[in-house]
Amino acid sequence: MNNGAEERKERLKELIRALHAGVPPEEVKGRFRELLREIGPSEISKAEQELIEEGMPPEEVHRLCDLHLAVLKESLEGSELQAPPGHPIHILLREHEFVRGVIEELAGLLPRLEQAEDLTGVSEELHRVEELLGHLREYDKHKVREEDALFPYLERHGVTQPPAIMWTEHDQQREQIKGVGRTLGEAGEMDFGEFKGDLTARLEALRDLVLKHFYKEERVLFPTALELIGEDEWLQIKASMDELGYCYFTPPEAVGERACLLYTSDAADELDGVDLGGRRII
Repeated sequence: MNNGAEERKERLKELIRALHAGVPPEEVKGRFRELLREIGPSEISKAEQELIEEGMPPEEVHRLCDLHLAVLKESLEGSELQAPPGHPIHILLREHEFVRGVIEELAGLLPRLEQAEDLTGVSEELHRVEELLGHLREYDKHKVREEDALFPYLERHGVTQPPAIMWTEHDQQREQIKGVGRTLGEAGEMDFGEFKGDLTARLEALRDLVLKHFYKEERVLFPTALELIGEDEWLQIKASMDELGYCYFTPPEAVGERACLLYTSDAADELDGVDLGGRRII
């Protein structure tokens, strides 16, 4: 990293430490905005990682990640990721579009659920929640592909903590999805007021988790990956994703042709230490 990039990264860490110390976000927003004119997504990822390595608890960096991204939101808006069909990032983004639509439909059902007085008044809505929950269970394949195919390559490039944070958020989403399923399964056994309160609270938490997670991936993690990962590595990631499999809602035109890689023994040796989901294509 050149001196200019190192200096920008240190300035970003200083601002994140200020948030950690309790400085109101509005007080540092202008400095964040000025810095974002010069800094790239990979420098944001590396700054967060170094703070953890320097002793800041990962949970606190996770919390501050949400906070400083909210501060940076205006500066991060406006530039769309560009990746052609068949590229792993293109596939993940198209799946984001579908899941975002599912989450928005669930959010649209919340007012009717909140206003209901008994189960019979929302039987259709609850049936639709069950259907949408099925899509979210299928979305787990998307998360597994990120964890087993994409994240290891970011780690090869020294970006370890941001993928770990994303994995933690995946697990949080999994727990909420299971929780919604459990609550729906107990609908006839719970007091309706308790059932309604638990279900709406879980759906609201799930909505916030998924939408914030997508924002961080699309504005920081994916641009970092596009900046750091080389073309040959993307072919390896695509081959691993093909083998792991796609969601039933993944558009075939987004996936493109199946990657076919033939590794020599030397090429395979170069992948030592890289987890491709427990699979290696030889």
